[in-house]
Parts: sequence; structure tokens; C-alpha cells
Amino acid sequence: MKLIHKLFLGYILVVTLIGAFSSFILLRTIEKNSADLSIYREREITSFVQILNVNVMHNDKLKDISFIQELFENTIIKLPHIKRLTLHSLDNISNRYIHIVSTDKDIIGHTSHKEDIEAILNKKTTILYEKGENSKRWIDITYPVINSHNQAIGAIGATVSLDVSDEILKTSINRAKKDALVDIFTAVSIAILFSILFTFIVLKKIISPIEKLKKAFDDFSPKEFSFIKISSKDEIGELSKAFNNMAYELSSLYSSMQEKITIKTAELEQQFLVDTLTNMPNREALFKYMEKNQDYHLAILDVASFKDINDSYGVEVGNKVIKILNKKVSLGLSDTRLIVYRLSGDEVVVLNPLFQTKEEFVTSIKYLIERLEYETIYLKQEDIEINISLHAGISFESDYALEKANLALTNAKKDHLDLMVFDTKLDEKNQQVQNLKMITKIRDAVNNLSFIAYYQPIVNRDGKTIKYEALVRMKDAQDILSPYFFLDIAKKTKYYHHITRAMIFQAFKEFENRTESFSVNIEADDIINEDTRSFIMHNLENFKDPSRVVFEIVESEDIHNLKGIKEFISSIKDMGAKIAIDDFGTGYSNFSYLLDLEPDYIKIDGSLIKDIETNHRSYSIVKTLVNFAHNLDIKVIAEFVHSETVFAICDNLTIDEFQGYYFAEPSAKVK
Repeated sequence: MKLIHKLFLGYILVVTLIGAFSSFILLRTIEKNSADLSIYREREITSFVQILNVNVMHNDKLKDISFIQELFENTIIKLPHIKRLTLHSLDNISNRYIHIVSTDKDIIGHTSHKEDIEAILNKKTTILYEKGENSKRWIDITYPVINSHNQAIGAIGATVSLDVSDEILKTSINRAKKDALVDIFTAVSIAILFSILFTFIVLKKIISPIEKLKKAFDDFSPKEFSFIKISSKDEIGELSKAFNNMAYELSSLYSSMQEKITIKTAELEQQFLVDTLTNMPNREALFKYMEKNQDYHLAILDVASFKDINDSYGVEVGNKVIKILNKKVSLGLSDTRLIVYRLSGDEVVVLNPLFQTKEEFVTSIKYLIERLEYETIYLKQEDIEINISLHAGISFESDYALEKANLALTNAKKDHLDLMVFDTKLDEKNQQVQNLKMITKIRDAVNNLSFIAYYQPIVNRDGKTIKYEALVRMKDAQDILSPYFFLDIAKKTKYYHHITRAMIFQAFKEFENRTESFSVNIEADDIINEDTRSFIMHNLENFKDPSRVVFEIVESEDIHNLKGIKEFISSIKDMGAKIAIDDFGTGYSNFSYLLDLEPDYIKIDGSLIKDIETNHRSYSIVKTLVNFAHNLDIKVIAEFVHSETVFAICDNLTIDEFQGYYFAEPSAKVK
């Protein structure tokens, strides 16, 4: 309801209440004042007789008897409650007081009653109440007729019917009440009319400026700050000035914030579209280009046995090699218009936006490989010389370009060739064609929601299930495929992020009304993908107990190079969730990185656990990892626990939690 309507209704309500209260008081007063009828009757009849007294006198003498008789008769005709009028006076013949005039002609000449005579002699009004037949009530009043010499020369007697008088008085009272109500209603109506006039005045003087203020507030938007003009010098005028000052300050603040947002957006775009290790465009930037463009050639370059470099010299050296290699690739193609992206790890994508022919593109890639293999990478600080060997896979088709190039790269490595171009004419048994068929199945599974979660228990040292890990499976007709058959291929496609989101959605849905904790696997690519990152945050914000959620981040060399990883982990932990580093103990592991990320768990790589009972080296590595983690207050989980012996060894090493077929296989239903 608008303010003007509230004022109008409020004013009418006040006027109505005042009118009702006034009516109540007035009617109560009339009722109270009319309660003693005898007083009003005596006053009424006395006043009436006094008037008759004046009319029967003339020059200190009584008027003509016939005139008085006519006057009395006309009077009782007009006043029905006056039943009889009589004039008493001294008869000079009989020297006694008699009825000389009366509307009851039968008593004319009869001797006056005692009270009538006393009224004359004492010059005092006498009042007598009587009750007649049928309980009728009467009142007789005798009023002395006194001349100017203060001599009583007679008396006027009036007989009044109390019953008729009551009816007349009640009628008068009711008429008075009715007249009072009419008057009050008229007053209220006039007041309401004035309220309407008052409302329009208020609307013009008060409400109109308020309406302007309201409209200005309604028109407020992040891009438009309205100003208002109100010349009023009262509080509303002061409010409008304050509003305009606020609008000006907000407008200035908005402009400043827009500039900062633009700068921050550019910084975020730099962070998520540029590889932080090499400052080259990254995988996300490549996908954005591929989404907007249809015609291009694409090559993937990969360093042969790069894992050996990490295992031999450590991740820090491996990172330096990646930086130098990417710089050499860019320099080697500087005289072309080809675009270089860092795909992941040791893989680089060279994209030809059709500035070169197919033959020219192949020649450029061959020349680049030969040049890089001829040169030696020397690290002065470590005093290390490293020779690298490169392989390349090329696709001239933009449909599944990245996948096809990757399949060609796989065959190039397999056949020990520098490069291979994807060829659709190969035999059906060729691995490239088989992988393309799997990509088609992956696409169909995404479209048909055929990626499902299986859950494997994780137990404590007492063998009690305390959490579950969500593991991805793919429906293929009647078959259920494990990640071994599709996940590595999916990671080379744009469908990979859909798989991650499907697992997150299903796991959060499964455990929303349960009490156990659960874990979901994510990789560096998931964290740097804006849509997947936002999806994770949204689900976590809407989960009633985030402390039961564990995100298992798969160990990879990428995880050591992304600044966004630490920020993501910090945000997740601030919301109450926990972090685990998965596959810890592989060639990418970096103990110093644990100090930086501060995970809640590390999951020791299954390759170290599965033969821990026979491989002394594995046993020593696991023991070192457990001691190191416990010193940092990090819990340890062992995967691939497949026998009672392995469980006993891990338990003896004080590993905290266990997972493997010895306890239970993954299942589509949580037990």
C-alpha cells in the first residue's frame, strides 16, 4: 500500500473514531439527562403554566372568561398530554374559590380543591402526583396568578397524563438522538471531504518528493545512478541532498571499481589462459581458440621419456627443462605465424591457422624437431647437460583435431618416428581408429548421462568403514567400463570436464543424507577450468556438512606449477572440506610441495603398496613417506591393499587408513 493511501485511510479512521466517540458521549449524555423525567416534566409544565399566566392577565386583572376558555381549549388540542386546564379564582358572591374556567365544563362553578386554594393563599406552586384507573398516572400542578402588586388573584391548574408525557418525552429524546447522529455524520462527512483535500495537499507537499525519491531508488542500477531535484527546505529536502551525494559517491566508486574489475579480469584471464611456468598460452586458451575457429592444422610435440628426467634430477630440473624447451620452440617458429600452446607436462601444441599449407606445416614441424634434438640443454646452476628426443603427431582435420593428433603421436612413439600424420585410411585395427571409436563412445556417454559413480570403502586401522571414494565408470551398452579404457583418452578431449562434474554431482547427491565422509578425484585441469571450479564451489556451498567432503588431487607435474592450485585448496579448506594428494610417491612427488599445500591426507601410490611384501625398496619408500607425513600432521592412506599380509605390513607402518580389494571392490551402491 502506498504512503498516500495509508495517510488517507489513517485520517478517515481518526475522523471516524472521533465521530463514533462523540456520538457515544452525546447519546450517553442525552440518556443520562433524560433519566429523571419528573424533573423535566415539572419544569416543562411550570414553564407552560407561566406562559398561560401571562396570557390570562391584562392590567393586573384576569382577561375575559370566554377568551380564557377558548385559550385553554386550543391549548390542550395542541398539547395532547395536557388533559385539563382550570382557572381558579375568588367568587365575589359566595366569597369562595371556585373553578371559573375549565376545559372540563362539568366542574365549572365547583369549589376548588384544598391544594388549589393553598397555591393562591400561599402564592406557591403545588404539585400532586396521582394514579387513576388502569394504573394511569397523572400529575396536577397549580400555579398562582399574581398581579403586579404581588397579589394572588387566582391560580391555573394543569392536569397532565404522565403516560402520554413519557411517550412525548421519549419521542423527543429519540428525535434528539437521531438529530445528533445526523449532525455527527454530517460533521464526519465534511471532515472526510476535508481529508481528501488535505491528502492532495500532502501529496503535493510531502508525498510527491517521497515518490521522486522512491523512483530514484527504483531506477538505481549498477550502471546508472539517478539524481533527483527537490527544492523543499524541510527534512525531505535534506534527504534528497543526502541521496544525491550518495549517488555521486556510488557513481564515482562504481567507475573506480569498474576500472579495477577490468584490470582484475585481465589478470584472471592471464592466470587461467596462460601457463604460469612458461608464460605461454595454455590448454584452456587452446580450447577457446578451437571453439571459435573451424579451420586449422594442429601438431602435438612430446619429449620422449621425460619422466626419466624428473625421476633422475627432480621436479625442479624438469620444470627448467620445460621452460627452456618451450622457449626454444617459440624461437624456432618465430619467423612463422604459427601459434604455440603448452598443453600439459612436456606436451606442446603448434597450431597452424592455415597460414601454411599442409606440406609447409609438416616441414616446419620436422625442422623444429631436428633443430631441438641437435641442440643440448645446459643447466648452468646444476651443471647438467640434457639431450632431448621429440615426437610429433599431426592432424589436418579440425573435427577431433586434438584427439587425432594425440593418436598420431602415440603411433609415432610406438614406431620410433619423429612425426606421424593422422590417416583415416588405416586398417580398422589401427590404434588410432580404435581410439577414435572410444572418443565417440565418450561423447555419447556424456550426452546420455552414462558416466556413473562406483564407491569403494576406505577403512581405519580397526577395519571399520569411515569413508568412500567415488570412482568413475562408463556404461557401454550392457558393459561397465573402468577408467583404464577411456579416461586417458577423455583427458585429451573437451569431454573430460563433463565427466568430473558428473562424478561430483552424483557423489554429493549420494551422501547428502548419509553420515560417512566421501572423496572425489580432481586434477589440475579441473581446477584451472572456470566452469568446473565454479561447479565444485557451488556444490560445496550447498552441502550441509562440507567437513565430510574430501577432494583427492591427482599428483602430476602440473600441480607444482599452477598458482591457482594453492588458492583453490585454501578456499576449499576455508569452507570446511579436506584435501588429499592422490598417487603420492610417483616421479612427480615433491616433499617441499607438501609444506606449501598442507593437505589433510596423502594417498600412497598403489604401485608402492601392491608389492610391499616382496619389494624392499617399496617398503623403505613407504616407511619414509609415512614418517614424513606424520611429522607434518598429515594422515596417510594406502591404496591397493589386496591381502591380509599387505594390510598387516601397512598397519605396522602406522598407516592411518586403507583401501583395496581385501576390504571391498567398488560398487554402484553404498552398503
